[in-house]
Amino acid sequence: MPQQCFKPFRAQSLRVTELGDCGIPPDPADDSPGESPGAACSIAVTDSFTSVTGEAEVDEGEDILERKANGDICINERDPDVLTGLNVAVTLCQVTPWFISKLTGWPVVMDQDCNAVGFDIMDGINTTENALELWSGVAGIDCGAGARYGYAVFPRVTNWQLSGSLEWAGSDTLFSITLQGFAQGNHAWGRGPYTDVQGSFDGRLVDPMQQGSIMRLMATDVPPPAYIASCVDCLPPTAEFGYGGISLESPVDPCLVPA
Repeated sequence: MPQQCFKPFRAQSLRVTELGDCGIPPDPADDSPGESPGAACSIAVTDSFTSVTGEAEVDEGEDILERKANGDICINERDPDVLTGLNVAVTLCQVTPWFISKLTGWPVVMDQDCNAVGFDIMDGINTTENALELWSGVAGIDCGAGARYGYAVFPRVTNWQLSGSLEWAGSDTLFSITLQGFAQGNHAWGRGPYTDVQGSFDGRLVDPMQQGSIMRLMATDVPPPAYIASCVDCLPPTAEFGYGGISLESPVDPCLVPA
């Protein structure tokens, strides 16, 4: 059976998708505000990142060593190591409120015109679950044949938190924010919900992702998705209340405010 070798080169785009209970992806056909999880309010796409890394989390097997009375070895065995997941880190080079909110569940900050102008970093645990997809270029291929893009997907990432430090300094300092989560193999991604991933009859993954699959890396001829600048519109603010007619003192998800 032939194979297609490729070299991922220069990551181009990231898409994050909020997941429902048990890692269930949304239905892209459902874009109604207030529905859970409506696709329009479950997705964010960005190209404003400098790196994405995945570090293996391995539980090392126990060494079992027993000696004879004379000091020689009687038993010398080792339990197998177990890959429990991947620590996934995303470093962003711009403040991208919607994307950060979809990763972490932190609230988006709005202005008087319903523009997302920032986000709040929240303390405590993070129960947000999402899938993370990455598209890259492919180096060293003939433009007339072969893969055009590299594609990677982490079908379920949890426990996103701020990693490292934020710094404001002189003009020679570049701003960045790094967020880290834990990718696991218990999910319901299957062939995925999207029709822009692979050149199959319906644009979805040809081979479903099985339980235990922490990440998939493959070649595809489908280009990355377009940048998504916002979620759904919110209602304009009133004199008495905040945007959408909901008190600013209450936690609000702008995606759940009908336009």
